[in-house]
Amino acid sequence: MGATQVVIAMEPTNFFWKLLANHLEQQGRPYHLVNAYTVKKHREGDQLDRSKDDPRDSFTIADLDRTGKYTETRLQHGPYEELRRYATLYNQLNKSLRREKNILWGLVGQVFPELRQAFKQLDGITVKALLRICPAAVSIRALSEEDYLAQVQAAFVGTRMHLAKLHQAYQLAKTSIGLAEGLRANQLAIQIHLEQLEMLEMQLLQVIVALKACLQEVEVAPYLLSIRGLSSLSVALLLAEIGDPAYYQTSGQLVKLAGIQPVPNTSGRKQRSRTPMSHLGRAGLRTILYFACLRLVKVDRRFQQRYQELQTRAKNPLTKMQALGVLMNKLLHIMWALIKNQTFYNPAEVVLTA
Repeated sequence: MGATQVVIAMEPTNFFWKLLANHLEQQGRPYHLVNAYTVKKHREGDQLDRSKDDPRDSFTIADLDRTGKYTETRLQHGPYEELRRYATLYNQLNKSLRREKNILWGLVGQVFPELRQAFKQLDGITVKALLRICPAAVSIRALSEEDYLAQVQAAFVGTRMHLAKLHQAYQLAKTSIGLAEGLRANQLAIQIHLEQLEMLEMQLLQVIVALKACLQEVEVAPYLLSIRGLSSLSVALLLAEIGDPAYYQTSGQLVKLAGIQPVPNTSGRKQRSRTPMSHLGRAGLRTILYFACLRLVKVDRRFQQRYQELQTRAKNPLTKMQALGVLMNKLLHIMWALIKNQTFYNPAEVVLTA
């Protein structure tokens, strides 16, 4: 009664919220997003029998919005939306790649479990050639070493084959405990999953090329790329997680978005850590920042010095992970300063002790 404005509050469920949000933005109407997990826990706290229906959910969402427990998430536009979609595809393909590798190792492990001693990964062209022939130890030791190498050579696609590892695999096959039954079915399964793996690798390369091409359309990208140690892929993934910097007012908002701000975590005399990370933000953003800082510690002298200082200082020395957390926080502040001031990275002007 007497309201001058209507605010739409909703859960970001599936893709439907984007359709509604896009319509509301076109109409100039405000909207808020309420976390689905928050809705569930808040409803369960009020409804002890855990009853759930649309009226209860609607009331809970409205009550959470009324008390300010919502996010200011907005749809991305232009290259930022493209980056986010490419990054989603990039993450999905990486997940599928890990799954295929695990399946392959499971299949190979049944017939030649010792192969891991010679080949640590399934990415190499030499081990793929070995998988194209029968990788079962019982079949390998039935061949002479010359015939074995000749078969791998026939299936090899590349310029340089790792003969030392193939010799090692042949010696391991002689005493392997791998199974000798079901080899034809096992080999067909390996062929199918190897083809899936190679297809996913090609698709991932396509996405990486598209990500880097899209990054060139982002105005702030050159400022972030000036940080030695940040690759174009890392910058593209960081901006995909952060979105349009114009949506933020302070660097602290980026820190909260990543969930790396220190928060108290005590109960009585129990204290997990003095200032643990909140871990309430984007897990993907934290992951990218973590690996970026690992790289910066190796190539940037100031990051390396600060990393050592944090671990060796007399008062409250930090562990390696805690020190990296501090650097992750600092990297976001540096990125924000470069974007806001539209300037390039100058290590001499960066203060990492604050």
